[in-house]
Amino acid sequence: MFFILLFFISARVEVFFSATDGCEDKVINAINSAQRELKIAVYSFTSREISQAVLDAVKRGVNVRVIVDGEQAKDRFSKASYLAGQGVNIKVVDYTPKKKRFLVPKMHHKFMIVDNKLVMTGSFNFTASAEELNDENCVFIYDDENVVKRFSNEFERLWRISTTY
Repeated sequence: MFFILLFFISARVEVFFSATDGCEDKVINAINSAQRELKIAVYSFTSREISQAVLDAVKRGVNVRVIVDGEQAKDRFSKASYLAGQGVNIKVVDYTPKKKRFLVPKMHHKFMIVDNKLVMTGSFNFTASAEELNDENCVFIYDDENVVKRFSNEFERLWRISTTY
């Protein structure tokens, strides 16, 4: 029992808000800290600064995999094409509805796993709007094996059903 309690005490959580804390810098710092592996699943990815941090991680030898929503990847400001062209391992989740419908499913996640030790999640897309206009949050969870495992499992599920960009 003491071991379990000690494990939960060792996990650290930090919460930031774009309006007051600047989530983009926090995300970039986390990417810059990656040494081995970086897994990103984000609905919309248009940030030049974050895409540069991702490229820098690749240049450092970090195994980087990125998943974005298929419709969002088609946006003219999306960094999906740019990152893929720079050799980043990027995939898109493109849901095709079974019936013609007004509502179309989306890969709407916003999370990142760094070195299987840190999970970042929340409402924060990797966009200028998320940083400068919207009220967004980003939550950083450190050293919680269960949280890392749950997010890693979801990332791998998405990776299996997605297509290379």
